[in-house]
Amino acid sequence: MQRELTVSRLNADIWGVFDDENVLHDISVRGEVTEFRVAGSRTFITLSEGGCVLGCVTFAAVKGITVGAEAVLTGSVTFHKKSGRTSFVADSVTVTDKRGAMLAELLRLKEKLAAEGLFTGRPAFPSFINKAALVTSDSGAVLHDIVTVVRSKHPFMDLYVYDVRVQGENSAESIAAALRDINALRGDIDVIVIARGGGSAADLQSYNTETVARAVAASRIPVVSAVGHETDYTLCDLCASVRAGTPSIAADMICEPFVRLYSVTENSALGIENAVKRLYIREKQRILLGAMRVITLNETMLAEKKNRIIATVNEIYAKTEKLAAVVGERLASDATALDKLSPLSVLAGGYAKLSKNGRPVCAAADVKKGDELSVVMRDGKFKAKVI
Repeated sequence: MQRELTVSRLNADIWGVFDDENVLHDISVRGEVTEFRVAGSRTFITLSEGGCVLGCVTFAAVKGITVGAEAVLTGSVTFHKKSGRTSFVADSVTVTDKRGAMLAELLRLKEKLAAEGLFTGRPAFPSFINKAALVTSDSGAVLHDIVTVVRSKHPFMDLYVYDVRVQGENSAESIAAALRDINALRGDIDVIVIARGGGSAADLQSYNTETVARAVAASRIPVVSAVGHETDYTLCDLCASVRAGTPSIAADMICEPFVRLYSVTENSALGIENAVKRLYIREKQRILLGAMRVITLNETMLAEKKNRIIATVNEIYAKTEKLAAVVGERLASDATALDKLSPLSVLAGGYAKLSKNGRPVCAAADVKKGDELSVVMRDGKFKAKVI
């Protein structure tokens, strides 16, 4: 006959089974440490072996534990009635002298790839970046962080997102396939950013595979590896042109050439403007001082030549003023021309950058009636339709 139980009663029954079952108490578990963290008096340890993962907690002091080491934990399986979850509570933790299988395999693969030269001779990081491909999950916070940074520092950069699986089954092949597609189909891309947020060693395993490492090393386009946190290192990092500690750092990195050029251009324009002003003032003072000397010297001339000298001085003064005006206009014109050479003044003058379906519109023949265009101006962007 079927019984109907409340949640609290069912949890109590399950807890009773765990409490009474001797096989779940005083047992030792051996595995590779793939993650650990200390929170107050507790140490949380994740053991992995043969594709299986076990979350453990201990209240004992743990010494010498590192990710990749083999450890033996002795304790009991506990059922938590409030959360409905089980965990392994360890009374003792022993770290052996052996390496875990994952770490041993990673070191073996690292030596193999290094011997083949996959960690050297990568394409140089570009001096300027207009187009970047992002190889990451299109539903994670990583993509949002990168786009936010890029749009704030380099609003003219074109970003192309290649959605991939960042962990789990077939994730390594998904990442490698995206790299191959970009190299084969998008020769106009300046840089590729491989990005993923932080996680355990098991979460980052895809980026430690031979499949991803070889795909990164084979890329003709420079690759920036931004996988995990700053303390996480993967084979993907070693095969890339540049390693970034986090995805946000990678975003700053690809914007840096534009930020640097913008700063140099702005400082150069200000320097030219100030130099022109100083030159104008200096020349005007020199001309006026010369005129005053002529007047002073001519005042000592003989009285009979006074009128003739004064007329000559007035003529020279008039020509001098006219020359100063011409020089001033020429300098102002040159300053205006130099200002027009700035790429920012183009947009500030009312011009806009047009693109259709992600591609720049360079001529009227590129559009037809009914097309939707993306319009970027100095202070923002909007959609427009050709009528």
